Amino acid sequence: MTLETYAAFVLFVIVMTGTPGIGNLTMMAIGQATGFRSALPFLAGTTVGMLCLNTLVGFGLGGLFMASPRAAWAMKIVGLAYIFYLAWKLLRMQLAEGREARRFTFVEGVFIHPLNPKSWAMSVVGFSQLADPSVGLLSQLAVFIPTFFVFQVSFHSLWGWAGSVLMRTLRSGSMLVCVNIALVAVMVGATVFALFA
Repeated sequence: MTLETYAAFVLFVIVMTGTPGIGNLTMMAIGQATGFRSALPFLAGTTVGMLCLNTLVGFGLGGLFMASPRAAWAMKIVGLAYIFYLAWKLLRMQLAEGREARRFTFVEGVFIHPLNPKSWAMSVVGFSQLADPSVGLLSQLAVFIPTFFVFQVSFHSLWGWAGSVLMRTLRSGSMLVCVNIALVAVMVGATVFALFA
């Protein structure tokens, strides 16, 4: 792999993992509702889920999945249902009585990327930039998976931290609820647009 190829791949990964998406917006919403520390189990789950997805894509499952219209359609429906579940939970975060009742879990984080068709497409496109028949698969995965890992964890953490800054800055409960609603609306709207536009 040339330096130019890797630089292009890194730029792609930065754009894909750094911009508003389901993982980043959920991390921000959790951060602004309960603080960054409470988002760590969810962050760990999203990381494990993305590592599994990237590994499956690297071994060819992504191409098989993307080639099947029925599988893609089923993934859209299941993924959208999961996004609506997360949105409902995010909306309830500001209203729940105890902090424990509001927390997102490791398991909820694990499923966010594998059930998101956009994550599959991102991973497939990213790996295709590195794919080189003259290079061993394990060597390619040794570059592909850690690069995604570093930027995904960094940007999810940054968005979660930004949410916690909002929580400390906006003291008004009603203002925090408005921010929460706006984040959920953007999250659901962006997901529906990405899946069906």
